[in-house]
Amino acid sequence: MTNQSSSSLSLSSRHVSSSRKFSATKKLVATVATTALLGGIGVISSVLPAQAAGAATASADSYTVNTLPSKNYGSTTKIAIGTDNSDLKYGYLKFTNLGTIKATDTLNLKLTMTGGTAGTLKATQLESNNWTEAAVSFANAPVGIKTVGTTTVTSGAQALTLSLTGLSSTDGTLSIGLAREGAGISRIASREASDGQRPTLEVTGTSTTPEVPPTTPEVPPTTPGTDCTVSVKLVPSCGTWFGAAGNPEGGESWEAAQTRFEKDAGRTMDITHYYKRGQSAMFPNAGELNRQDETDKNRILFYNWKPSGLTWRQVADGAADSYLKSLGAYMKANASKKFFLSLNAEMEDEVNQTAGSGQTATDFRDFFRHTTQVLRANGGTNAITVMNYTGIEKWGTMSWFNDLYPGDDVVDWIAQDPYAFGKPPVWLTDFAGMVNRTSNPTAWPGFYNWAATNHPSKPQMLGEWGVDEDVTYPDYKRDFFNTAADQLTQFPKLKALVYWDSTGYEPSGTKLPVGITNITSKPSSLAAFKSYISSDLLNQARNSYFK
Repeated sequence: MTNQSSSSLSLSSRHVSSSRKFSATKKLVATVATTALLGGIGVISSVLPAQAAGAATASADSYTVNTLPSKNYGSTTKIAIGTDNSDLKYGYLKFTNLGTIKATDTLNLKLTMTGGTAGTLKATQLESNNWTEAAVSFANAPVGIKTVGTTTVTSGAQALTLSLTGLSSTDGTLSIGLAREGAGISRIASREASDGQRPTLEVTGTSTTPEVPPTTPEVPPTTPGTDCTVSVKLVPSCGTWFGAAGNPEGGESWEAAQTRFEKDAGRTMDITHYYKRGQSAMFPNAGELNRQDETDKNRILFYNWKPSGLTWRQVADGAADSYLKSLGAYMKANASKKFFLSLNAEMEDEVNQTAGSGQTATDFRDFFRHTTQVLRANGGTNAITVMNYTGIEKWGTMSWFNDLYPGDDVVDWIAQDPYAFGKPPVWLTDFAGMVNRTSNPTAWPGFYNWAATNHPSKPQMLGEWGVDEDVTYPDYKRDFFNTAADQLTQFPKLKALVYWDSTGYEPSGTKLPVGITNITSKPSSLAAFKSYISSDLLNQARNSYFK
């Protein structure tokens, strides 16, 4: 649980519209959400292109706007990408009849830039081709799974050829996401524009043409979720995992607290959160495995491990290797199913940039890399790693913040631990404001935006989060949960939410700054919470994974 303080920020940000507004706390203001579809070498020409011979023209394209999450722009003659008057826009392209595409193939994406500002354009392969030009919106858009290209663009009109690598397709269809990095806007001619300006994609590597090209026109799916899957990294293609850390009350055990929480919530959690400290415990242990495999109540285990008596630098230099090797071997022998593992979550609170402290940002980076590599080398390959930040603006604006990141090869998910508590409008806010909390969007875009922009291929998680029961705003918690399901649709990269359920006090009696987050704090709050977690979005992943 993070020690966040409402004094860390001077708070003001703008409100996100929702179908249901807070009734009791109308002054609450939320920072708008964005999803980044990012990613290579681009070549810029000074003249507009002729339509490429032998190149496939986009069969569908559109763009989305985060402040208008339900609006579709599929019929326009442009694709807008980037930041424009605080609105964030993302582009989507689909190409068909390409033949089999291998990851070793190189493809040239040709775009006609009709205007905009100088900056960086990035591309990703999207997770799904199951979207249509007529229906895609910010609320339902597919997310990027890997970066495939990046280039700089100048201001004004220009022709752009973006070299893409790492794409793959067995059915000849590819969906590509486009985004700007940082501030600025790009406007691209869509397939509805005139000949010679439409987006095209040309395969320059070897590909195999399918025997029978697909001819069925695009039709929006009528039964969403029928083809939902969960990846090897535990990323659900549909919906969002919901989990919890139920804190013990009245001397009960951790396991008893999890059982009580589920009884109060009225449903089984997808994820159960555990905390491990020191260099002795082997996990998952028998009790935790029983919870994982309980008949008709299966769960995914989520651990946060933190070393004791050692600095990050000491662990990175091998001081805990004996334990980590044993733990990796134990995981191989006992953890037959995938589980989540974060390492020293909320690490920002412990950074000490003094030379030789062993606790610098780069020391943490090396600690995370080394720990992950030793576990994997010794059999702990079922651990899905989570880079779990505190995620607040105070740390995100530090000069060392980006030095913490250990690398895409050892990070599977990115998490933050936000809480709704304190004073309005930014700390005591709604779901969208909590996920993207900021007092100055120019200096700090909010954690969700930061992660989506800087690490677009990574799914995001709330490793901990909670909502305070504040007597000053008696309907606040109820209203938070009543609007949270609608606002969650604005954050398609959020693929797991793990709630922190607590009375607001540590076992020692110390009061926690994030307040009373337990769901039973008031009958109206509990009813709203139960309604929230019964929403389709928070059940699709479970229904597709646990049989």
